[in-house]
Amino acid sequence: MVDDLPITGLCIVEQTCPPGYLMIDKCEDNSKAEADLWKDQFFAKKVKRFLCITRVFPLAQGTLNNVLVDVCLHDEKELPPAGFSTISTCQDTQEVALKKRLMSVKLIPRDQTSNAINDLQFLSKARKAPPGYTLVGELNGLLLCYRFGPVPNSTPPPVPPRPQPVVQQTEIKPYHIPVQAASLQSHSDSPGDEVTSLRFRSRENIEHEFDYPFFVERQAQHTHHNYNGM
Repeated sequence: MVDDLPITGLCIVEQTCPPGYLMIDKCEDNSKAEADLWKDQFFAKKVKRFLCITRVFPLAQGTLNNVLVDVCLHDEKELPPAGFSTISTCQDTQEVALKKRLMSVKLIPRDQTSNAINDLQFLSKARKAPPGYTLVGELNGLLLCYRFGPVPNSTPPPVPPRPQPVVQQTEIKPYHIPVQAASLQSHSDSPGDEVTSLRFRSRENIEHEFDYPFFVERQAQHTHHNYNGM
């Protein structure tokens, strides 16, 4: 669930919640009561302050990998504990965030802890923290509580490499197509080298090979002519 993820950033605003943040504007034990952190005086201009949180990881375009591990409330004249940062101005208007009481928080790199704060609640009626929550203190008549939870892995486990298919190499033998023609003759000049060539005949070869004098026919014709003359 999203609510189980650690808080990675928080701020106080007057009215405009930053993108990616969730404004805690209602008390957990009384949905009709506003979680307003500013204490107004009589005949003064109405001023409101609300706490906003985010669980987005990482923040600041990937440069902030912190998680919230502690929250404290202290007098404005007191210094925050070592390692804490005070939320002194509103994120949206740069006005003073709180008066008389200040909120300081401690964020550390994600890989330095296995547990972090994953939820913050304000209570208007209850006088003690609900089960599973730790009481921080009182601010403008409201009780602030937080809940701890495990920090999930910041990087997914490595994916094992996929096995590569085994390719079997097959020996490819040359394939020769025999040419059967009366005018073609195959001969080999060297072992393994077959060349197909044409045997050409010149005009003299053809006349010599196919010359026929028709001697018998002429002799027969001459004899027949003599016979008829008798």
